[in-house]
Amino acid sequence: MSFPLSLEFAGSGWSWVFCAAAAAALAWHARGSRAGTALLALRAAAVLALCAALTRPTLAYREPVSQKPRLLILVDTSHSMGAKAGSASRLDSALQWLSANRKLIESRAEPLLFSVAGRGRRLSGWEELGRLKPADSAFSPVDAVRDVDEADSSAKSTPPARVWLLSDGNAEISPGWEKELAALKAPIDVIGIGPLRRGKSLSFADIKTPDFAFLHGAFSVQTAVEASALAGRVLRLRLEREDRLTGQWSAVAEQALRVKTDYETIPATFTAVAQSLGSEHYRLGVESAADAGASHAREFRVEVIRQKYRIMYLAGRPSAEYSFLREFLKSDPNHELVSFVILRNPDNPTFVPDNELSLIPFPAEEIFVQNLNQFDLFILENFSYARFRLPVSYLTSLKNFVSQGGALLVVGGENAFGLGGYRGSPVEEMLPVTLSATAPDFVPGLFKASPTAPSHPLVRLYDTPEASQDAWKVLPALDGWARFSSVRPGATVLAVHPSEKTSDGRPLPVLAIREYGRGKVMLVSSDSTWRWKLGAAADWRIGSFYARFWTRAVEYLTGSLDLSKVKFAPLPDRLPPREPAVFSLRVFDEAFRPAEKAAAEVSVVWSPPSGPARELNPPETEPGVFTVELTGLSAGAHRLKASAKLHGRAWGEDQVRFLWEASSAESPMDRRWLKAAAEAASGTFSDLPSADAATLLEPLPPVVSAYEVRRRLYPWASPLWLWLTAGLFVLEWVLRRRLGHA
Repeated sequence: MSFPLSLEFAGSGWSWVFCAAAAAALAWHARGSRAGTALLALRAAAVLALCAALTRPTLAYREPVSQKPRLLILVDTSHSMGAKAGSASRLDSALQWLSANRKLIESRAEPLLFSVAGRGRRLSGWEELGRLKPADSAFSPVDAVRDVDEADSSAKSTPPARVWLLSDGNAEISPGWEKELAALKAPIDVIGIGPLRRGKSLSFADIKTPDFAFLHGAFSVQTAVEASALAGRVLRLRLEREDRLTGQWSAVAEQALRVKTDYETIPATFTAVAQSLGSEHYRLGVESAADAGASHAREFRVEVIRQKYRIMYLAGRPSAEYSFLREFLKSDPNHELVSFVILRNPDNPTFVPDNELSLIPFPAEEIFVQNLNQFDLFILENFSYARFRLPVSYLTSLKNFVSQGGALLVVGGENAFGLGGYRGSPVEEMLPVTLSATAPDFVPGLFKASPTAPSHPLVRLYDTPEASQDAWKVLPALDGWARFSSVRPGATVLAVHPSEKTSDGRPLPVLAIREYGRGKVMLVSSDSTWRWKLGAAADWRIGSFYARFWTRAVEYLTGSLDLSKVKFAPLPDRLPPREPAVFSLRVFDEAFRPAEKAAAEVSVVWSPPSGPARELNPPETEPGVFTVELTGLSAGAHRLKASAKLHGRAWGEDQVRFLWEASSAESPMDRRWLKAAAEAASGTFSDLPSADAATLLEPLPPVVSAYEVRRRLYPWASPLWLWLTAGLFVLEWVLRRRLGHA
């Protein structure tokens, strides 16, 4: 057995040089000195004391120790580890296994304990390990292992000999996880916890769609299908679209996917083309033909918007209405406007050939036939169809354009309606009114339009009904109106003449709208709305009325007004059973861009399966994006209903329903990922029931016996020693002088 005390020196090399020189000088001096033995001994003691102060000898007390290899033990504490694995939870099963093998582990290794979930955390010891509880977050291998590597500071110079990971494998896998495991610089032995399989089932674990899709543009739908107990089966995954008129579903795209393992999440991506403006309803379906009952479907919606509004404006003659409205439509960068105004009618005499005139002939065929489907909105203002003797097929083409989703705005005047030759034509079929047989059917004169549908967005143009009514009351009078026989069933009258009646005795419409097929038709019986714009100079309350009215009219006719600008992100079939449950709500402005920071106000009402509803005020995490976090959820169906205001105006609503599962006991162990993690880190995989601690400890390096310094004494580094050294030199000098030596 080695002696427990040893001598160490902390002095520098120059201190030894000085001591050697002092010893040599002392020896040379002693040879020729006449001093006695006692005086020379005193001189030698003083030099020795000085050398001890310079070389700083240290007494080290050592004890025998065993140097054990370092073993990192990572325990998954994510939310899924709270599920059952037999009679106990998965986490408790892991802790019980570690506790049962604690003595064996400590005899062969130096264990360093970590808790890993969304992040990694170093534990103080076995006592803290025994108090672990499942966290709210999922297991993120990249973030958690990175934290473990940083916390284990000694791993930078001395990597651990081995790593154990106890987990059920239900992790949030992100790119680069293999690289993070390799950063630990040690093989990783994985111990899987949890059931190996469950019943046959199919579900959608995730659905991702764009916030909005452009009309006639392609967009992608990304999904992930969870397949359980269907290894070796071929799944048929199908994307379908619902027809708005018939309600029938038609296939958009299909894929065949093969399930390789007993429990697998299979990603899939579809490409669809937006067909119609507004909310398009889609359905994802998946089935296994070889297994009866193994099928599932999930519906979702996509908001379809226009990239730009393409508008054709056809005016029967130059007018203030044409000048003002054309300028307003052109000023909006979201409008692509093509306009034609008739400067010379066919009955106007000319005395030169047409080819010598600077005016081009009216391109009727190009407008009504060849290029009609390129537009979203067609405006007819005071245009006489009869004067140009156009074929009725041109108006039939216009009717087909509207029935298939186009929009038509008819603005009156002395050349419109009955005088324009529309009575009994395809255009009259679409109008919200039937035309009068009385000629002429246009009457000049000033009048104030009276709104009749206060809640309609084309009438309620301001934040409150009161402000909107006040604006309508102070509007300047319009000039001229048209007579009509009746209002068609299903039409909505927005404003009427204050005293005139239709032929059947009802208030005479001035503004009216009607849906025809998939499209919309709007009637403005007077071509003098420009007076609203000029009148704004006289009253501040109507300063923006003209712009508000025509902006809303274009949005309504093209379908943009119906689009929800408040939208929850699509949810998967089954939310991860962890709290807080996080939901994303987005608010968009008029151009379908994210609303400006702090411009939107959002209120969310949460209705749980039982108990009263609760109102929430979610924070805005980025411009136009609000995050809803829920805690204390109970099992069952929940509903979230959101309402938003933008710049103080009511802006829109959306709601979402979700099913909350209080326990993830049905989620099996992801054996496939656990095996992949073990292989990526050159380790082994074993299930907890069959995991043998002795076998797992065998690859560790052997325990090495060594000595460890437990205590050090520094007697010659004390200031008292320096005073003793000085005292010896002074005493030697005094004695030498008293004895008469030089």
